[in-house]
Amino acid sequence: MNKLRYDDWAFTIVLKIVATVAFLWSGFFWSGVTIINFYQFNTAESYRATGFLVASILLLISLVLMFLRMYIIQFPFCVVGSVIYLIQAGQLIDKIESYTTRYIFEIVILIASIILFMLHMARVISSTMAENEKINTAPAESIIGDGITVNYHEDEKPKKEKKSRKKSQKAEAETGE
Repeated sequence: MNKLRYDDWAFTIVLKIVATVAFLWSGFFWSGVTIINFYQFNTAESYRATGFLVASILLLISLVLMFLRMYIIQFPFCVVGSVIYLIQAGQLIDKIESYTTRYIFEIVILIASIILFMLHMARVISSTMAENEKINTAPAESIIGDGITVNYHEDEKPKKEKKSRKKSQKAEAETGE
């Protein structure tokens, strides 16, 4: 697993910071306000608060995994959390338009997650292709391992010595076999 992880560069660090800021604004602050509001004052629609809570927890897990550079693992968490979050936010946005600026920033987290996942997959695929190319273009002696280079050209094939049947019978008779 550590072989697939790589060092961050400026672009990935900026994406992680932007995703963190978007989570703090949308997933932590406004989602927290909404959760408290529904659980305390509007218990009839507390299922929305539960949806926001589950989505925020999944997005937090995704964000932590993002900083640990486990992009393949964090991507499903982010997608599921984003879908739940946006469904719950969409129900609120349909009723009150001012909620759009509160919850829409979660899309930034999803976009950052998709970009990081795609960069990671491109890196994994390119390193796998490089390893396969290295194996496919290796000289024959490294594959055989006994120091003998095999040449399959017709004019360079080694010729076998042919022993006549009489010589081989005579040699067997002398050795007593």
